[in-house]
Amino acid sequence: MILFFRENNGDFLAIDTSTNRHYLEHFGKDHFQGRATAIEGLVGSVCTTSISRAYLKTNCRRMPRTKVPAEWLKAIGL
Repeated sequence: MILFFRENNGDFLAIDTSTNRHYLEHFGKDHFQGRATAIEGLVGSVCTTSISRAYLKTNCRRMPRTKVPAEWLKAIGL
């Protein structure tokens, strides 16, 4: 399942919840694979990265897909 978040800096990110088990089993980390901007505020700089649950809790708030701007959804291929 893909969940969307908005970071405190205003950027959006998407995480794939199905990847958490892989990170836990292979690396012992409570992380997810996600898509986020590599450069703050630059939608075209979207990259794939690991994102910790702690980071999500501290620096992000969950958003419905309908609140994510169309240009951002396009940048991550949705």
